[in-house]
Amino acid sequence: MPPYSLPTPWELSQRQDLSSKIEQFQGTRAAVRRMKAELERLMQRGTLPLPPELMGIIFDFYVHLHGQLPEKLLLVCRTWHILALSQPTLWTNLDPLDQFGHRIVRPWAGTFLQSRIARSNPVPLKVDFTRLSLDITPTVVKKVVSIPTFRPRIQELVISRAIDNNYLVGSQPLLRSLTIQSWCPRPHQQIFASPTKYMLAEKKITTLRLHTQPKPSGWPDSFLQQLHTLEVRLTSHPINLLEYWTVIQKSTGLRALHIIMSSGCAPALSHPSVQHLSIVYPEYWDINQIYCLEEVRMPRLQELIIDTSAPKPLTQLRLIGAPVLSLRLICTPRRVYGNTGQAVDISWVDAVVQFLRSTSRLKRMEISAPSGLVSDLVGAFEKDMNLCAELDSFVVDESTGIWMEGDGKGIAAEFEQLRGKVAAFMEERQSSMATH
Repeated sequence: MPPYSLPTPWELSQRQDLSSKIEQFQGTRAAVRRMKAELERLMQRGTLPLPPELMGIIFDFYVHLHGQLPEKLLLVCRTWHILALSQPTLWTNLDPLDQFGHRIVRPWAGTFLQSRIARSNPVPLKVDFTRLSLDITPTVVKKVVSIPTFRPRIQELVISRAIDNNYLVGSQPLLRSLTIQSWCPRPHQQIFASPTKYMLAEKKITTLRLHTQPKPSGWPDSFLQQLHTLEVRLTSHPINLLEYWTVIQKSTGLRALHIIMSSGCAPALSHPSVQHLSIVYPEYWDINQIYCLEEVRMPRLQELIIDTSAPKPLTQLRLIGAPVLSLRLICTPRRVYGNTGQAVDISWVDAVVQFLRSTSRLKRMEISAPSGLVSDLVGAFEKDMNLCAELDSFVVDESTGIWMEGDGKGIAAEFEQLRGKVAAFMEERQSSMATH
């Protein structure tokens, strides 16, 4: 037998951690016996092949960077088995579909969830079972929420049906993000009906995403006032639109606001504290049906993102008292820029230039658009030195999400050449302004 050596501080902590896991383990008696046996073996070890910190980094890369199953680590050897079980961050992915390449939930999903939840303790969890909503039965939901270490550890939660409200019950000190993304049935109606059960007013949620009817009267004022980030998906119904605007106004501490537009007519939007605003427009063929936000009054607005497939939203939007310093434009024409006729080309460039004239304090601009539009925009800057006079950073993305004709290598080379042109223009512009 090898000589006995005193356990290291790390091994002592591992013993304590594994002892705690045994007490909380939600499995079979055989599984508990195996855990106890593994703990006993760890107590007899004096050294490890590699420092535990390095092993932990390797495991983390294997699971989170390369998308591998942590269960595979348990099969290598006893040492890896113990180390993998003692690293709770490896077990936080609760999705039983993507990891195994499945499209439907298998009968072992309940056991899988119970195992992952137990092994990931005490790490915070991101819970989004919306893809499983048609397959997870009330029985499985009941088993999952009965695990005492589950709900208190949820940090981000997505719900889409009434049964998902079970994940929101009680005190949840770590919960910071809540997403509700269902129109029928509406999960939040049940939540509003039982405020004591769901304890919304006591929760410290700072991020709320509403892809459902807002119902401003149901949300506690104290809940809305503590929000830092709000995302809303608008509808064309005028009553729902006004309700959304009411929720936004009641959220007095907002710093970031994300709006997903629809079709209809939008009133002016104002807010005293929003610093980051993003507006995403739908991809409509009929640009006359696009729901355009016409006016924004935000005295602390610094960063603005606009994602549109038509120039109309840029020509309609007016910034009043909004000192935007950073702008990101994502222009995704329905056809390739330059092949749609001169009238469409001019409307896109004119729309961007017209909008830029309302951002006199702009310092940084990032654009994702067809190369022809970007090239013509640079030409507009060259003709008018007063256009965004304080601009000192012009970033060109490689048309993310934009459909273009031609091969990938040719497009990449075209954008690389365009970036060189933009860099040369910005250098010449800054030199010219310095001499004046």
